[in-house]
Amino acid sequence: MADCELDAPIPDKMNAIVCYAPGDYREEVVPVQKDVGAGEVLIKVLAAGICAGDAKCYAGAPLFWGDESRKAYCQPPIIPGHEFVGKVVALGEGAGEKYGLEIGDHCISEQIVPCWDCRYCKRGSFHMCMPHDIYGFHQKTPGAMAEFMKFPAGAINFKVPKEIPPWKAAYIEPLACSIHGVERGDIQFNHVVVVSGCGPLGLGMVAAARQKNPAKLIALDMFDWKVWRPWSLEAGCAL
Repeated sequence: MADCELDAPIPDKMNAIVCYAPGDYREEVVPVQKDVGAGEVLIKVLAAGICAGDAKCYAGAPLFWGDESRKAYCQPPIIPGHEFVGKVVALGEGAGEKYGLEIGDHCISEQIVPCWDCRYCKRGSFHMCMPHDIYGFHQKTPGAMAEFMKFPAGAINFKVPKEIPPWKAAYIEPLACSIHGVERGDIQFNHVVVVSGCGPLGLGMVAAARQKNPAKLIALDMFDWKVWRPWSLEAGCAL
């Protein structure tokens, strides 16, 4: 039995972007996944970002659509969007207690929904899970380019303070990717660190690397209009 927000009835249908093929993304009216089972969370999407991966998928990159040496990663038709924040409108049995969520809270979900069974999941390395699902690309996990979105029972969800505007909270996922990359870099005090590219992820890496206090931090980009941004994040040199 799900707890629902009574003062805002959840509709049966919603507007969504649906991916069918490279360059074939359509705005459609689709059913809302109102059947919220144990451990599941239904949100009303407040903000969704467009990742470089979304752009590459749209352009037909083999990483997403496959080629002679790999299988397709994208499973159309699918609602894209894995950078997002939403408002909780329904909680399945046990979900509130598990995630510390209540109706009306703002929350996010990690883009990878792990299997919880493989050797990587058992040691906490969820990003290495091979049979995982991922929002916006796999059939089991429709993404956030829609009015409503459901987190499955195996998802990893977090409450977000309402003081953070939704357009900023949608950046939590890409910022987490930036921090993860810096952590894997194992930066030491005597290192010279170079971040190539000053887009959202690159700037996140500059900010995270600055916290490691390397000997020198250099930011690079091909576009002059981006170069001023790393200075505000205390990069030692921006080119």
